[in-house]
Amino acid sequence: MQKIQKIQKILRRRILRDLKANLFYYLAPGFLIVLGMYLVVSFVGAADTVITGVAQKNQMLHLEDGQFSVFVPLTEIEEKNLTESGITLEKQFYLDYHGQNNSLVRLFKNREAVNLAAVDDGRMPVTAGEIFLEKHYAKKHQLIPGGQITIAGHRFSITGIGSLPDYDAVFQELSDSVVESESFGYGLVVAADYEMMKAEGSAIKSESFTYAYRLNGVTDDDSLKERLKGFNFAPSTVDDPYFQDYWSRTGGRKDDLKDGIQELLDGSQDLEAGLSELSDAGGELLKATDTMAETITAMAAATGTASAATRQGMDNYQDGLWDYTNGVDQAAGGALEMSDGIRELQQKTDTLTDTYFKNDLSNLTTFLTAANNPRIAASADDQVINKIAGLIAGVIVMMLFTYMISVFVIHSIDRERPVIGALYALGVTKKDLMRHYLTLPVSIAFLGGVIGTAIGYSQWGVNLQMTESLNYFSVPNLATVYSLPLLVYGIVMPVVVAAIVNALVIRKKLSQNVLDLLSNRENDQQAATITLKRFGFVRRFQIRQMIREARTSLTVVFGLFIALLIMMLGLNCYAICSHVSIENKADTRFEYMYSYKYPTEAVPAGGVAAFGKTLKKEVFGYNLDVTLLGIDASNPYFDAAVTKGQNKVIISSAVARKFGLEVGDILVLNDEDDEKLVAFTVDGVTAYASGLFVFMNLADMRAYFGETDDYYNIIFSDQPLNLETGRLNNVTTREDIVKGADVFISQMTALIVTMVTVALILLAVVMYLMMQVMVDRSSFAIALMKIFGYRAKELRKLYINGNFYVIAVGAVISIPLAKWMMDQVYPILVSNVAVGFNLSFPWWLYAGVYGVILFLYLVINTLLLQRLKKISHATVLKNRE
Repeated sequence: MQKIQKIQKILRRRILRDLKANLFYYLAPGFLIVLGMYLVVSFVGAADTVITGVAQKNQMLHLEDGQFSVFVPLTEIEEKNLTESGITLEKQFYLDYHGQNNSLVRLFKNREAVNLAAVDDGRMPVTAGEIFLEKHYAKKHQLIPGGQITIAGHRFSITGIGSLPDYDAVFQELSDSVVESESFGYGLVVAADYEMMKAEGSAIKSESFTYAYRLNGVTDDDSLKERLKGFNFAPSTVDDPYFQDYWSRTGGRKDDLKDGIQELLDGSQDLEAGLSELSDAGGELLKATDTMAETITAMAAATGTASAATRQGMDNYQDGLWDYTNGVDQAAGGALEMSDGIRELQQKTDTLTDTYFKNDLSNLTTFLTAANNPRIAASADDQVINKIAGLIAGVIVMMLFTYMISVFVIHSIDRERPVIGALYALGVTKKDLMRHYLTLPVSIAFLGGVIGTAIGYSQWGVNLQMTESLNYFSVPNLATVYSLPLLVYGIVMPVVVAAIVNALVIRKKLSQNVLDLLSNRENDQQAATITLKRFGFVRRFQIRQMIREARTSLTVVFGLFIALLIMMLGLNCYAICSHVSIENKADTRFEYMYSYKYPTEAVPAGGVAAFGKTLKKEVFGYNLDVTLLGIDASNPYFDAAVTKGQNKVIISSAVARKFGLEVGDILVLNDEDDEKLVAFTVDGVTAYASGLFVFMNLADMRAYFGETDDYYNIIFSDQPLNLETGRLNNVTTREDIVKGADVFISQMTALIVTMVTVALILLAVVMYLMMQVMVDRSSFAIALMKIFGYRAKELRKLYINGNFYVIAVGAVISIPLAKWMMDQVYPILVSNVAVGFNLSFPWWLYAGVYGVILFLYLVINTLLLQRLKKISHATVLKNRE
């Protein structure tokens, strides 16, 4: 027993000697474990911090449950109706103005109950002439608290900067896909300043009447929406002249029609009443005439003075009166029938107008829940995908690193086969040796996990990884969130994986026969028995060497594949940025796109009319906006050959990529306004990458959605048009789209560089370590061949150059495979972005990746030559039996 204990003590001491003797072998994969855990913990920790931190801040800032917009502000009675039921309601109206450097600033009043501002620096405005600005807009324009900004000719003092929870992603419009802080921002001012600016009428477009609400558990979104649909308004109460003009040509026609029919009915009823009175008067007159005739006849008989002429005249008078009375009676009957007919016409007209004028007096224009609002919690949604991807990638990378360590351990076991055999002969158990050989890899994995996790949570980890997200999304200052599951993952997972992988690999090596171990005989029959007669000596030697080192070669290829996965992530980002920048500029032919709130009757000169409607489509849990655009086939700004047919559409290349659609497929979209699904057949695909657009024949789209033959709400133009801003919802320029395309490049450059750099480091380290193991495992044979007179260059050809084929063939297989796998995963990683990305690579990029891999091999080959030169002739004596 004491003997076994002494041997175990000796084994423990050997661990430190082994570490010292093979320090580089263990430090290199240890460094990779540190790097891997650093990346995983920093990525996932940043995701946890953003997800948890944003949720906590949103709760503190009373984030809305949703918002809705109306034609005209709700009445006091309507607001009271909602608030008394327990709903928190707040007006969050806004106006857009030109700001600094051709930018746009959206002005709000200070919030009091919903969507409160988070102040990063300074304070909220409390008096006239003060403003609170969005943090990124302020940074882009070098604006700080204490400075000033001029908006529409008014100079405001900046009291603070920060963010709003309902503008996490500061999109100018809900349909936008890119945040452009240099071009768009917002500010909050006191109510007096807002009303003063509004009264001047210098806003870019009409005021938006938007309300934010919190349900407080008293109802749900659907019930609230139904209540809001019941809120109507009287068009006559709206002061906006543009609305009145629009209403007179649309919903006002219904009133004109109803009023005209009512006037016709009133006239027919008056006519009927007049004729009835006249008929009654004629009857009375007829009776009086009969009485008078009887009187005259009686008098004539008494006096004998009546003449034939008198009696004939009286008869003629009575006959005429009878004709007149009958005519009046017939006219009265006709007037009654006409009145009944007009009354029936009125009833049918009311039915038709109620059917086809659905939005005549409905005040609700948009209704959007917080869950479907792309501006809200966009930063957290973006990080959810990163978190999942980071955790999965961590396990895969750890399997690679720990398997690398197992290769070193096996190499150590192979060198010490006689020693292991002697230990078995002395009574040491397999369990003791397993524990001995697992101690170093497990300890290194543990230390690597601890160090990597610590660095990951340091200022160079989570804070650094959050920089990109915090610079893009507008969120409050967030404190690092320390997640217990992630701490366990970063520290325990490497240990568990290292123990399992190494135990599986080492067990077989330690299960060999004691005599074979003592005699140091290895089973190399597989390589020796392969017939390779048609090859020369050098080629046969290289092939057999590769077969002998198959385990290490597979590790190199596996490491190459993992490194390429990481590299493809970065290169896909580059491909996206490149394609977006090129395609958006090429596909956008118009210079200006005007979106109308109140269209004019005639299309403005120089403009091309279109009909746009925002629909929804869900993908990977995200409800994205899709713009259905009705255009004429002759529209010069789009190559969409739209044909007649209400179920036929041409989809943009962005839609085809995003939803995986081809010609002949069925595209189903959600019309949330009418609460129904609409289905279309894909009749073609056109090159348009600037957004999720679906094109339809303009006339068919008007008919499909029940609009008039001349209706439009979008104008495209190649030059600026002099339009009344009060009629507009939004103005988009080609310059805005080009800037948006370039934003992708500036935002993703750091990620691209990081991913490609990490991949190259990983590839270089794995390749060098594994190829060095191959050389060290053959050190006895190399030393022996040196004794026989082989020179270093010849030995390199035999023992090192054969690896070229492993790398070359492995790269040929791994590059397209890694690209294909990342292409399958990448749409999930960007599923929350309303853009269809082009992931295709140009041929030279594939060639460049392959060339870099071969270049790294040549550099490592040169380094290994120096290692080969250091192998001494004495190695033969050290390894003799």
